[in-house]
Amino acid sequence: MSTSQKNFTYIKSQKISNWGCRFDSLTELKYAISIIEDYEFLRERVIIYYERASLEPTEYLRGNNGNYTPDFLIRHKITGEAFLVEIKPRGFEGHKQLDVRKEVAERYIKWKGYDWTYIVVYDDEIILTEEQLFDFKECCKLKSKSALKMWFDQYSRKLNIAVQSSFTNASPEARVRFIMFGHSIQAGGWRL
Repeated sequence: MSTSQKNFTYIKSQKISNWGCRFDSLTELKYAISIIEDYEFLRERVIIYYERASLEPTEYLRGNNGNYTPDFLIRHKITGEAFLVEIKPRGFEGHKQLDVRKEVAERYIKWKGYDWTYIVVYDDEIILTEEQLFDFKECCKLKSKSALKMWFDQYSRKLNIAVQSSFTNASPEARVRFIMFGHSIQAGGWRL
């Protein structure tokens, strides 16, 4: 491990709230923009409690336990493929903390019997289309909360026109069930 990896620190970023969640960085927002047309997502919804010594998941929070909250849980709108996602700057690659998080997340997924795959996405792997990149750059120029809110409102309207969601008439709970468990909506009800 290089010295830069051992001493990696985050730069303080502006928190952005919209789409029913809060993004801790522009990188997380960029990732959401890159996936929003193809995936439904939950932001910081999965909290994993685990025993520090064994890295085994647990239902209980005790003094010797840790917790880990991945950045996103995403599920493809068509294929149903699901990913538990950690977003990191490339400078974090090879850091021991990522190995621990991966082990904890994979044990949790297996323990719960979920169909998710755990992945780390580095900032330089987030690719935007030309149009998405233009929109993202416009958002990055904004400083006030009201300007950011207006941008999100406009971008959301643009997405609603461009992409028909499976959840247009569904409840928020239906969307969460789909992302968490892979249920899909049919005219007659739910199916797995």
